[in-house]
Amino acid sequence: MHYLMDLDNTLLDTYHIDEEGRLHFHWSMDFEKDFGVSSAVLHELFDGPFLIALQRTKNLERFIAPFLKKHKIDISVEDFLEYWLSRDMRVNTEVWDWIKLEKSKGHSFHIASNQPHIRMDYLLENLIEWHDVFEWVFTSARLGVSKSDPSFFRYAKNYLKVPFNQMCLIDDSMENIAVAKSLGMNGILFQGVENLKDQTK
Repeated sequence: MHYLMDLDNTLLDTYHIDEEGRLHFHWSMDFEKDFGVSSAVLHELFDGPFLIALQRTKNLERFIAPFLKKHKIDISVEDFLEYWLSRDMRVNTEVWDWIKLEKSKGHSFHIASNQPHIRMDYLLENLIEWHDVFEWVFTSARLGVSKSDPSFFRYAKNYLKVPFNQMCLIDDSMENIAVAKSLGMNGILFQGVENLKDQTK
């Protein structure tokens, strides 16, 4: 089986969503402690045009510099990016161990994620062990479409040169799973590593 693996809140323990549906990074409390600024201001950056820019360019200074200046955060753009990216790569070790076990059984693993260039590049640069496990990387920034678009999976299929029924998406989004299944792929809604093990026995 060719497993297409989501990253955020699947392999990576990235954020939680509050009762109002707002996303909070796990590192936001560190931000508040380190810079003396409420972590709520991060929504101003990450909920705005910055997110669109992430998908298209690596030139992010025009968004970050004014944000840092406005909130008197004494750090350079480069250091802010390092602060964010280095803290935003907490690997779920139980999922990682499961991936390596299944890889040893002959299954293939590929990344399939709605990731910006800058973050995906950072992950691959710093998590060197991923290079021995993941064979291909499919991201929204590189493909120009997100996983909610069937074109994402058609591209992956053509690249892997396998039929859809030999591909399985593991993702925490029911919307993405539904799109994959509509094409004839297998799909597993990630709800924890034990559920993942049960679904792949």
